[in-house]
Amino acid sequence: MKQGLQKLIIPLSATALLLGACGNDAPSSKGETLISSKAGDVKVEDVMKDIGNNQIASSSFKLLLGKILEDKYGDKVDDKQIEKDIDSQIEKYGGKEQFESLLKQQKLSMDEYKEQRKLIEYQKRLLNEKVDISDKDIKEQTKKASHILIKVKENDDDKEGLTDKEAKKKIEEIKKQLDKNPKNFDKIAKKESMDSSSEQNGSLGYVVKGQMVEPFEKALFKLKEGEISDVVKTDYGYHIIRADKQTDFNKEKAQLKTKLIQNKLQEEPELLTDAYKDLLDEYKVDYKDRDIKNAIEDSILNPESLQKAAQSSHGGQGLGV
Repeated sequence: MKQGLQKLIIPLSATALLLGACGNDAPSSKGETLISSKAGDVKVEDVMKDIGNNQIASSSFKLLLGKILEDKYGDKVDDKQIEKDIDSQIEKYGGKEQFESLLKQQKLSMDEYKEQRKLIEYQKRLLNEKVDISDKDIKEQTKKASHILIKVKENDDDKEGLTDKEAKKKIEEIKKQLDKNPKNFDKIAKKESMDSSSEQNGSLGYVVKGQMVEPFEKALFKLKEGEISDVVKTDYGYHIIRADKQTDFNKEKAQLKTKLIQNKLQEEPELLTDAYKDLLDEYKVDYKDRDIKNAIEDSILNPESLQKAAQSSHGGQGLGV
């Protein structure tokens, strides 16, 4: 997505030629000529050298994967729900014009973005089939939570929060109030919490293990439903945490499973590469070019290479989920 338009178009065109997608007259080998002139010819192998096998392999695999996933899961994905989700995003980012401007910065049109969203949903379906996570696993690794946060200033110039002494005093006063009447948690969180979650009475929704800083997570996962923690200190300040009742677990568990799969892929990237390999076998994929085959196997279907590429491109935010 960070590539310029020209760099994006060229490998896709070259891929189409290499896969024989340009009609009966398309070159069938790297030695065949694409353009001839008095100064010399341009052959398929020249274009491949200029672009690089890895880039061609990446584009080829992306196109191939899209076709296979659409064939396998196209009728199982709710296009109307995707449209609704995109409409919600458009509203969140300040309207269609603003949203399209953000897409443009990433060299994407709205139609291309919609196709990407579909591809993500297809991949979710694939991984849900391949990665075994039970309802029990989900319940053990997630908690629904609310909190009250009194921020501590990072320095004297920080406009948000209180000094450590002031923050500690304030959170201890709040804890005394809650000890007397725990039912006032929502009301106090809305009024006193120095966090955006105060607008939802302190609600953080479902928290997945590994999502929060360690002291917060450690305290939360010790709580039973409805219980309120003692004061917890983190780098952000002082918290009081409540474990909320998971009344909507069945509604949320599919999304929670997706998050847990994403976490699992960070530790075991071979889960994704194995899923891809199974898919390629199922669809009897036949590579027509040995260099492209080797590049795909060495990069995209290699767990270590895939993990490194994901971390460098997305800051470690998952592997294709």
